[in-house]
Amino acid sequence: MKSLARGTLALILAAVVVMSTGGSASASEVHIVQPGETLSQIARKYGTTVADLQELNGLADADYVRHGQSLLIDAGATVDSAPESAEEYQVYTVQPGDTLFRLAGKHGISLTKLMSINGLTEEEWLKLGQELLVPPSLAPAPQPAHLISALQPAPPITGMQPGRTRPDVHTMRTGESLTDIAALYGVNPGALARLNGLQNNSIPEPGRVLRIPSANALELLEGMGQWLDWELYPTFTERWIEVNLSEQVAIAYEGAVPVRVFVISSGVGSSPTVTGTFRIWVKITMQDMRGGSRAAGDSYHVTEVKHVQYFYEDYAFHGTYWHSNYGTPMSRGCINMTEEDAEWLFEWASPTMYDDDDDGWMFSTDVNQGTLVLIHEGQ
Repeated sequence: MKSLARGTLALILAAVVVMSTGGSASASEVHIVQPGETLSQIARKYGTTVADLQELNGLADADYVRHGQSLLIDAGATVDSAPESAEEYQVYTVQPGDTLFRLAGKHGISLTKLMSINGLTEEEWLKLGQELLVPPSLAPAPQPAHLISALQPAPPITGMQPGRTRPDVHTMRTGESLTDIAALYGVNPGALARLNGLQNNSIPEPGRVLRIPSANALELLEGMGQWLDWELYPTFTERWIEVNLSEQVAIAYEGAVPVRVFVISSGVGSSPTVTGTFRIWVKITMQDMRGGSRAAGDSYHVTEVKHVQYFYEDYAFHGTYWHSNYGTPMSRGCINMTEEDAEWLFEWASPTMYDDDDDGWMFSTDVNQGTLVLIHEGQ
């Protein structure tokens, strides 16, 4: 698979182009890097090659040109088309819940492109009220501002209807099951069962009062019997994910602070989930999955699996629609999650950059590393 390392971040906000109006450029003429441009784009624009531009301009790195950088153009090179300019964009003010990934996706452009036209690097987070240059269709009317976390986690996905407030408790009525209640409040059925000390798919007696998990489900940590020792934390400064196989939970951390808990289903039988410390190396919003052996009777083909994040070879976090028995090992090694939980984790974790040539895959690179993942059996 191709690496995002070949992608170029051409940092810009505004620049000018010095070129001949007759359609050709001499060796003494200069091109100044424009919004969203890469070295390969500039080479195509002038009918030359990246290698020739590197040699002519003494460029050591073909994967990086900077805002305002002056590039000499070979004699006889023909200008293909005029570059983009800042006038082709308009100003968008960052709103609560915005991420670069989401904004790029809404317009159908790559994250690299959105970052390049705004002079951003993959290490930066959006700030509330920040102004971005965006294509015209991305500029809605300003909305009221609200404070958001400096680390900017994705907003909780609760599954509730607009305007509804999730209550703290629910009193069981005749004929209701845990599955019914989980669907009613848009919560993980495994989390609902665990919070109330019940088995999955059980039918509590009428009149029983059930606690309803909050959006982040952090109250599930109260009942965990096995905690990870602080000395084993892989980091205290970046986001990371702990998967406790004994407890069948995954926990998203920002530094040393847990921000969300998920009840999951890991590998079972002869297909256990791997243990160790990894980084998410590639992710994709949806794909088909197949494997196993027809001869052995364990072949499978599952279509449209959403929010897939690979952390080791073909082991991944992903959404699951074919079972709801979370809290019990059920998978062939992957981490099964509800589709809502998988979406939240997908938007929260890195990498978040993709290239147009990678068909929707987002690859980790040295400068855009994937989120740390620690998987263990418990203590």
